[in-house]
This record gives sequence, structure tokens and C-alpha cells, in this order.
Amino acid sequence: MAKPELGSQISFFLENFLSKPASALPKGSQWVLVFEGPFQDGSTSERDFNEVLPVPAIRLASNYEPRNWDTEAAISTTLTKDYQETKGCLFVQAVSIPGESNVANPEGLMQSGYIRTFVGGGRDPFQNLQISFLETNVSFVDNVIRPWVVATAHLGLIARTGAKNYRCNISVYKLGVITPAETPFVLMKYTFYGVCPISVTGEEYNYTQVSSAINREATFIYHYYTVESSAGNLAAINNNANIPLPLSTKDPRVNILR
Repeated sequence: MAKPELGSQISFFLENFLSKPASALPKGSQWVLVFEGPFQDGSTSERDFNEVLPVPAIRLASNYEPRNWDTEAAISTTLTKDYQETKGCLFVQAVSIPGESNVANPEGLMQSGYIRTFVGGGRDPFQNLQISFLETNVSFVDNVIRPWVVATAHLGLIARTGAKNYRCNISVYKLGVITPAETPFVLMKYTFYGVCPISVTGEEYNYTQVSSAINREATFIYHYYTVESSAGNLAAINNNANIPLPLSTKDPRVNILR
């Protein structure tokens, strides 16, 4: 095995790593979340792609309550194309992409200095999907997400079709920028299938002066997810081209050069 070269480490790291599109540091807060419409896994039936969320199930669940919830106007207002489709869901302020882990159990004779090995104990359950929504005059959380949580409870976390389908798909696009002259492109796409909310945080009303926007947290579960590197990923296509050092670089090996 060849030994690594020990000279000129800083310049090599800058010129051959950080200056390549694929290994340059990504800029923060470059992402879009999109509600993809009602979930239909393997179904050949007609699907209404114009629906952003499983609205029929959300409406149906409110009818199960002691008194019907009057949220129809708010649902129509917050699910418009400008708010949900043109630039993704504009109410979303943060999303936490779940991690992945397995269970590894030590097995073997636990005696003296014997070395035990590890045996796979299976894949851990999926972590929840956490999404933070901006609170506005017409509350997307209270008028859409809250009754959607109720729909999840009433419809029982079992397979449903048609108007009782309370699940949808969600896609999160991680965006990248190479140079100021280039438009953003998709670095990664995470798609979560069969998503439904199981909880949403409350809100306190008081007369304390508000100095910042209010965000509300919602917890979602899902059937499974996929990860895709887009075919149009310019960071991979143009990886042999040198690019200007990103302004957001924080690596100490780069700061030495400044």
C-alpha cells in the first residue's frame, strides 16, 4: 500500500479538495420541501395530482369530533399553488432528515481474554420526521396539520384508500450552488412515502412583546424513504473544474491561508 505524501498538505487540501465541486462545502439553508399529494403505493387507480395533501381524509376526520371544525376556508387559502407548489411549501422553516442505524450485539464466550465478535441484531426502526412550520395570520398548523393529526388518530394507522387515505408523500430537495452565475441545482432528493402526522405542538397566547417569528413543530411517521442523487447534479458532472472557494468555508486548514 502506497504511503501518503506528507508535504504541501494545506495547498493540496485547498486545490484538490475544496476547489472541486463535488467536495466543496455546501452552503447552508439551501433546500425545498414539497408535499407530493396523496400516497398510492403500487396502485394503478387514477390519482389526483392536483391535491397537495389528503384533504378529503382531513375533512372527514373533523366530522367525527363532537362538533364539526370550521376550517374549510383556511384550508383553501393555505393550499394554493403560490404557497405550496411554486417554491415548495413556504410555511416550512426547518426539517430534520432522519438518520439510519443498526443493532450490533456482542456474542461469544465471555471469559478470560477471549475476543467476542458482533452479530447483527437487525435494523433500528425509522426515526420520526420533524418539520417546523411558520405561524401566520391564517395558521397552516392549526387549520391543516392539527386536523390531519386527528385524521391519523380516527382512521387508525391502517391502510386506507379513496377519501379515507390520510397519508401523502413528502420530498425534500437539497440544493447546491457552484458559482454565482449558475442557478441552484438539486444535490440530493429525499422522498418519504406514506407520511402522516402524529403530533403537533401547541401555542401560548400572552401579552409579552414578540421579537421573532413563531414556529410550530410537527412530528410525522412514514412507511419508508428513498435517497437520490439527481442526474442533473452539476457538482458531480463538473467535478474536474476548479471553482472559487466558498465564502462559508470554516475548515481551520483553510483559515490558515487567509
